[in-house]
Amino acid sequence: MADHRDDIIIALRYALLKKGAKQKFSLFFLISFSILIITLDKASLPLTTTARAILNDFVYQTSYVASTPGKFLNYLNQKKIKHFNLINKNKILKEKIEILKNDSYNSLFLKTENTNLKQALKLGNARDMNEVSPITAKVILDQNSPYLKSLSINKGRKDGIIKGMTVFSKSYLIGTIIESNYLTSRVLLITDLNSKIPVIIQETDVNAILAGAGEKTELTLEYLPDEYVLETNKIIYTSGKDGFLAVGLPVAKTYLNKKNKIKIKSLADPQQALIVHVTKGNFNR
Repeated sequence: MADHRDDIIIALRYALLKKGAKQKFSLFFLISFSILIITLDKASLPLTTTARAILNDFVYQTSYVASTPGKFLNYLNQKKIKHFNLINKNKILKEKIEILKNDSYNSLFLKTENTNLKQALKLGNARDMNEVSPITAKVILDQNSPYLKSLSINKGRKDGIIKGMTVFSKSYLIGTIIESNYLTSRVLLITDLNSKIPVIIQETDVNAILAGAGEKTELTLEYLPDEYVLETNKIIYTSGKDGFLAVGLPVAKTYLNKKNKIKIKSLADPQQALIVHVTKGNFNR
């Protein structure tokens, strides 16, 4: 009998040690363990309920922690997309603003140019028929330095402009032609250091030379009589003694500055001139 039992044990051992027996045993163990867990869960024993709750909490917390990096990466990706969308929108808005600015500048320039041309046409129609019509030109270059002031205009000998002609802006004298090319000319402004204009002061017979000093508010009068006292709010006119400028053109005005000193400023603003009128002397207003 003992020999028979030993034979059974030997047979079982042999069966378990055969190829694939370990896998079969593991599968059998897992199935048995699963059945045991299901049975215990159905039985709703206090121990199994507590163990299940602890196990569930562990699984949920582990899942939450495991999913956090993914959520964070997704959050960063969404923020990155929004950031780049915002940059693109900002770039588009900046381009639109620049376009609107350019349109606004062009509109203002055309409006100013149109107004000046209308004034020029009105003034031309009101002129004396015996006078030569002024030549309307556009400023194309402002050659500016601390003391040397000149403008370049888009009209020249082809249009009848010659050296020595006078240049007006908004009916006020701003300079004279010192260089005439075929298509362009250069204007020496009255604010230039080399500008010297014979003038006479309002309501007097005092003659002097109006000289530029680089700024429209810093003109000076040279060769004034020693006893003469300059008064404020006096208009300074051309005297015509140079043989180029007509007599009686208003050029400058005396004023009281912040330091209560009497100074002389140009009636015109040469640096703001866009459209100018070139004549041989006078310019009817």
